Amino acid sequence: MVSEVRNAVIVSLEHYFSAEQLQMIDLAVAKALQGYNLEKQETLPMARESVMSADIKEFLARKKLKGCSDGTITQYSMALEKFCMWLRKDIRCVQDIDILAYLDYRMSRDNVSKRTLDNNRLILSSFFTFMHDTGKIPQNPSRTVDPIKYKAAIREPLNDIELEKVRNACVTPRERALFEVLYASGARVSEIASINYADIDPHARTTIITGKGDQERYIFLSAKAMVAIENYLATRKDNNPALFVSAIAPHDRLGKNSIESEIARIGERSGIGRPVFPHLLRHTFATDMLCHGAEINEVSKMLGHKKLETTQIYAKTSREMLENAHKKHVA
Repeated sequence: MVSEVRNAVIVSLEHYFSAEQLQMIDLAVAKALQGYNLEKQETLPMARESVMSADIKEFLARKKLKGCSDGTITQYSMALEKFCMWLRKDIRCVQDIDILAYLDYRMSRDNVSKRTLDNNRLILSSFFTFMHDTGKIPQNPSRTVDPIKYKAAIREPLNDIELEKVRNACVTPRERALFEVLYASGARVSEIASINYADIDPHARTTIITGKGDQERYIFLSAKAMVAIENYLATRKDNNPALFVSAIAPHDRLGKNSIESEIARIGERSGIGRPVFPHLLRHTFATDMLCHGAEINEVSKMLGHKKLETTQIYAKTSREMLENAHKKHVA
């Protein structure tokens, strides 16, 4: 078994080191394993009904109580379920080497990005920190698993021309209202889906929404958004209180996926050459606010962020902003 382990190590490293270096590694592994009697763990994948252990259910319940959104809970649940399906042993017996091996598996087998890989690591770290803090395991195996470095993709908001092309690509009154509300408010798509039209103050052009962590905040609508809403509501013949509903009876409230699909179709029709989605409109809103002089803490509150660092991800330091700053401070 020791020789099998040595061979496995060499095979996994042969593309990264020279023959001489591999010989040194093989010798080092042989010395490290000298005197050990290794046995291969032959176990089958856990039955699906046993994957979601009581520990994981408790962890997710506590996350829910802390105010995590349904989307976040689903993300945690799916990530932990995948890990357990791969693990093949009691989750309370996990060591750091298991987590490292799983991340390597995800990268090589599923070809996930480093960003996705680090998100998986963070979820596992959160779970095993909970397990350790509640006394369910003596040591936290995730503590020695280092963060995975990745280069964050530069977020490019829609420029003025692209924004107008997307706006002009709206065909139905509902499409126009969806576009204008998403862009004018900078709200998350799930927040927009929950709005009732009776909750909108037409004079102040505001409404209160419930964001992440069940935190309420005001969002503001532009004149274009209000006109688009009025035109859309004039076409409605249903009694659903939701601001946005399906066009087909029984006219149910539009959900997150339906809104995303609608915006994607508008984007394809616009011909701007890249995908359009609600979060891109949110990012464009934040960038435009900053470019027109809004303070970052103001934009942060409008977006419903708890930390300014989160808002800074949305901010694009454009050439125009730099030019304006230069003109202000340099004679």
